This record gives sequence, C-alpha cells and structure tokens, in this order.
Amino acid sequence: MRIPALIIGFLLLVAGGLIALGVFSFSEQETVAKLGPVELTTTTQRKPAPVLGYVLLGAGTLVLALGFASRK
Repeated sequence: MRIPALIIGFLLLVAGGLIALGVFSFSEQETVAKLGPVELTTTTQRKPAPVLGYVLLGAGTLVLALGFASRK
C-alpha cells in the first residue's frame, strides 16, 4: 500500500502544480450557425481554474504523507 500511495501522491502533486501554473489548456468547439451545408463554428481555448490545481496539490500532499506514514 505504501508504494502505490507514494506514486499517486507524486502524480497528484505534479498535475496540481501544472494546473496551478496554467500549463494545461483545452479547446472547446461550438457550432454558431448552420445554413444548409455551410456550418459556422467557433473554437475557444480554455484553462482549468487554478483552484483545481491547489486542491490537487493539497490532495497530493495528503496522500504522500499517508504513504510515508504507513507501515508495511
């Protein structure tokens, strides 16, 4: 149980740090109008809220602490 907790905690820390720094982004495509065979779409680049990164950082810290504290 110790090794998986350490790996998951580390991954949560990395993902949380990258999200908090604004490295991750995703695109959202929406159809604005459709006139017969012609279709107008718009694409928006979005980033997750930094709060999500902070939550993942806290969860990663907690999981790492539990991993280090657990005994085999």
